[in-house]
Amino acid sequence: MSNITAIDADGHVIERESEIRKHLKAPWNQRTTALRPGDQPWDNYMFGRFVTEMTWSKLSAREQVNKWHEIMDEHQIETAICFPTGSGSVVRLQELQFQIAVARACNDHFAADYNAHSKRIKCVGVLPLRSPQAAAEELERAVKELGITTFEILPVGLPLALGDSFYDPVYAAAERCGAVLGIHGTRSWSRELGAEGLNTFAEVHAYAFTAGILLQFTSMICQGIPVRFPKLRFAFLEIGATWLPYYLDRLDEHWEKRAEVEMPLLKEKPSELVRKSEVYFSIEPGESQLPATIDYVGADHFVWASDIPHWDSEFPGNLKHTRNDTSLSEAVKEKILYKNAKRLFSL
Repeated sequence: MSNITAIDADGHVIERESEIRKHLKAPWNQRTTALRPGDQPWDNYMFGRFVTEMTWSKLSAREQVNKWHEIMDEHQIETAICFPTGSGSVVRLQELQFQIAVARACNDHFAADYNAHSKRIKCVGVLPLRSPQAAAEELERAVKELGITTFEILPVGLPLALGDSFYDPVYAAAERCGAVLGIHGTRSWSRELGAEGLNTFAEVHAYAFTAGILLQFTSMICQGIPVRFPKLRFAFLEIGATWLPYYLDRLDEHWEKRAEVEMPLLKEKPSELVRKSEVYFSIEPGESQLPATIDYVGADHFVWASDIPHWDSEFPGNLKHTRNDTSLSEAVKEKILYKNAKRLFSL
């Protein structure tokens, strides 16, 4: 049994709106409206069958920090990068000044109530992307004043796809500050991705996570974000990795036929651009084609993620599986479990 130390590239906290409100500045703290818009009320927990996330949602920020420490100590996890559960949807707030205020409150909460109590837990911030300039300013504030160095971007609810030059101020600020952007899968709101005709949560969850990530990956690669911002580090999280050979082959085909007009920044195939860029992907346990995917893209691009404490987390089985996967060499497993994340997050 392998005992490689792990870095969790995508765990979670379950933030409470009541705790975020304590950081909301006047006059916005006088409002009683929700801090994030609601979605179709899907039954994540399937009549209470999945209890872990329900249990975590009752814990305060300090209690979640303690819970994380227990898990990390037991399972030899050195650092956990913890994404929010819900706060990424701040981008949906239509009142720009309210969106900015809520994003600041979220980041202040993550820094003061989680990160300040642990050197091993690093909560991820959110950005008011309705205004790229405001988002860039908040990114710089969060990095320089709060010590937050990673930021979540959800694939839906955005004004434009992420490859558009609209977001250049954000990418420039992230590159300048050495910040990481985590494009994180979500099923909210799945109807934006064409899922309004699906009947069950299982269908919506399986489809929407994948569709949202593929949409933004397409935009960012074809519009040359790694070319325009070569020092920018970004990751695509929570749909696995074995879609890459198929999809990069597909993008390569379109590049060969249309790049001169429609991908003018790409002087090489999308697959080659990905291989040489600071772009990363989280893996899922049991991906049958993972060895072939790693051979195709290169082992330096993959990270391990626990997804604790969400309903579909397969922890600790996913960590045990990766540590003991006989189809991967020890050197490759060490990159996936530790070295790549250490480089990605500048730990």
